[in-house]
Amino acid sequence: MKEINVTGLQCTQAVMAVLRELMPMDDNEEMHVTYKEPNARWDIMALIKRRKYNLVKDDENLLIISKKSWMKTMKY
Repeated sequence: MKEINVTGLQCTQAVMAVLRELMPMDDNEEMHVTYKEPNARWDIMALIKRRKYNLVKDDENLLIISKKSWMKTMKY
């Protein structure tokens, strides 16, 4: 499990920090993202949807994200 705190990062800085940590993760590995700014949550949620990551938990100031297996997302 990875952990990242994006408190204080502005706009795309939070998204880029999360993405930088998500990219090398193994399938189904989880990452805990803590934040304080409401806009950070909105931006990270958009990233999760665009990149097809799993939102495991959405709690106050905490998002838990996992990486989907690319094979499971393929449509035949």
